[in-house]
Parts: sequence; structure tokens; C-alpha cells
Amino acid sequence: MSEVLRGPNGCVVFIFVVLFLPIFIPLVGASTGWEEDGWLDADWFTKDGRIASGDELGCQGMPTLNLELMPRTTAMECKKYLMERTNASRWSDYPLSFGVDMNENPNFDSSDHEALFSEGFAVHGLNTNYFNTAWHDASDIPVNNSDWWNLGSSGSLEQKITSLEDIVELAENGAMVNLQWQARIADLRVRTNGDLVAWLESQNSWYTTWGEAYSYEFHRIQDDFIFTDDGLNNWKLENLGPPLEYQNSLAWNVPVTRGIEISNSTVVEVSTDSKEFVELSLENKTLKPGWRYDGNILWITINSGEEVTIKLDNYSEVKMLTESARYFNNHSWALTISGHHTIDLFKWSMKFDESPLVFTWLVEPQEAEDFSWILILIAATAGISAVIYSKLLISKDREKWDFLESE
Repeated sequence: MSEVLRGPNGCVVFIFVVLFLPIFIPLVGASTGWEEDGWLDADWFTKDGRIASGDELGCQGMPTLNLELMPRTTAMECKKYLMERTNASRWSDYPLSFGVDMNENPNFDSSDHEALFSEGFAVHGLNTNYFNTAWHDASDIPVNNSDWWNLGSSGSLEQKITSLEDIVELAENGAMVNLQWQARIADLRVRTNGDLVAWLESQNSWYTTWGEAYSYEFHRIQDDFIFTDDGLNNWKLENLGPPLEYQNSLAWNVPVTRGIEISNSTVVEVSTDSKEFVELSLENKTLKPGWRYDGNILWITINSGEEVTIKLDNYSEVKMLTESARYFNNHSWALTISGHHTIDLFKWSMKFDESPLVFTWLVEPQEAEDFSWILILIAATAGISAVIYSKLLISKDREKWDFLESE
């Protein structure tokens, strides 16, 4: 072996070993860092853009952390990454939604879900290996907080994945339809199902997000309402908000729709704080306070702590419906779309710049390969060693020839 290294091929063998050394040291070039998405705090997205229009930002994970091994740490770091750059929604600065990909985390269990919840993430989706479910079909209404730890998937916006007929059937049954979207998978650009997207955009349904839907359902169940008559054809509806024991809930403070049945009378005005209350129609698809008169039912969407005055043209029988409307503005069905593994908000959302649809963007930083000084050192050492070794061989060859000629 020593003769080989000293022979004419020794330089080649030595250089080969040094240059390919990183192959036998796999951790030298491993990624231990990430790059942030510069679009998170861009004005076009946060102030007057997609968040103002109803979009929500949640979390998917951190490239440097294993979600199964460190669910709480991953949730904490991802929340910090997000909140240091932008608000989670128009309702709140803190996120409620976390995307769990079972292909990447096949052993994710109930204790892991509890860890995410302890860090403030109330909604987990889409299919998360959890027994309880929420919104998997039209009748699968969540009852407990843990029901939201397995938000059901109704399909994808991706081309040739989900049929339009399946979604139409769910909508006709009054479901909350939960679709998913991922703009890029590795270097592959994903195409949308144009027919499905066009149909969704044309529907008068409630366009909502994971955290908003969770918060609406919370206030729908927990908020206390007082309905009174002043005897002068004026009725007052006051939303007292949730009881004291529920006021520390994770839910955002969002308005909720309540129905008032009115017989033999006409609504003259609906106002709050001496200001006219906004009149809504079925074409209002994103959550906002206001009122809509449909037949003999007045639907009022009202914030916690707010009081609304209803003025009628004459005194008549008026009563508040027993429960709040299942969906905002008493829409017949609801739609959420989650953007999975959102590492670039611009690329993920660019197809929908002019779309009325709203999204739950599950963000994560983009994995970055470290700049490794070890690799640079190896390369430099290989180059220098090759030059020195070559010079030594040439010098020895010259000495050998000089010796032979001297004989």
C-alpha cells in the first residue's frame, strides 16, 4: 500500500480520498437552519391585502425541529416565528391553527395534540390520527375542544384530485367543506382544478378559516344574549359575550349571527351606538357585523359586548330564535381552504389574487443549507495537498534522474 501511495498514481488516490471524504461524513452538510418568508410582513398581505380580506395564518412546523419528538417546542417556535412578523388574522395577533401531516408524522398521538393545544393551537388538521373528529361530513358537528384536533379533509384544489360532484353534494347537505392547497411540491408547480375553483367562487356560502370557524362556533354556543322591548316599537338585542368561566378561552372575539322572528311588521332601521348598522345580503360571504332580513327572520351578526336596536313600523309579536345560526349570515354551508407547507406566501397565493376565496395559510420557514466552513476547509486542504504532493513527486523524480545521469 505504501508503494502505491509513493508511485505515479499515488497523487490521484490521495486526491480522490480527500475530495470524497464528505460522502463519509454525512452530517457535515446537514441543514440546521432556515430562511424566513419575506412576504409575511409585506404590506400587500397584512394591511390592506389578504389578511384584511379574511385570510388567516397558522403554523405547519419548523425545519430544524421534529414535530413528533418535540411537539410543544415546535409549536412554540413556529408561533414565535409567525407572531414576530405579522398578525394571525384580522381578529387577533395570535394563531389558532396547526397543520399536521400524517405522512411526515405517522406516530402523532393524543398527547402530541394536547401539547399543541397547550401552546394555544386549538385547531389541528387535516387528518391527524386522532379519534374524535370535526366537520368530516355535514352532521359531524364538534362538541368538545378536542373534536377540533382532527379537522376533516373534504379534498383538494389540485387538478384531478377531488371531483366537483363530491363537493356539490357536501354543500347541498349543509357541510363545512374543508379543502387543501399546496402550490408547490418540491420543484413541481401544482395546477388547480379550474372547474372546482370557479364553482366555489360563484357560491353564496360562508368563506371562513380554521381559527375563525372555531371562534364562531365557540361564541355561537357560549355567548349570552338579552332581548328586550321598550314598548315603543323598538327592540334591543345585546350580546353579553361568554360566561365568566369561559372568558379565558383561546377563541378570538368574533361576531356571531342570531335570528329574530318578526310577524306582521317591517324593519325600519337597525342601529348600534346611534349609528346605522350595515345591511348584509347573501353575497356577503366573509364574517362581519351587520343584519339581513329574510322572510320574517331578521338575522343579526353582532360582536360580544355590543347592543343593537331594531326599529319596527308597528308593534307586533317578536321573539328571538332559540339558537344562534350555525353559519355566519345564516348561510347554508361553509368553506375553508388550507394552504399546506406554505414556505412562500407569494407563490402559494398568486393564483388567487383576484379571487373572493379566503385561506388558512399554514406557514413554515424554508429549510436552508448551512454554509459549512468544514467543507471549505476540506476542499482547500485537498487542493493544497495535491499541489504539495505533486511537487514532492516531481522533486523525487528529478533527484532520481539526476542520480542516473551522474552514473
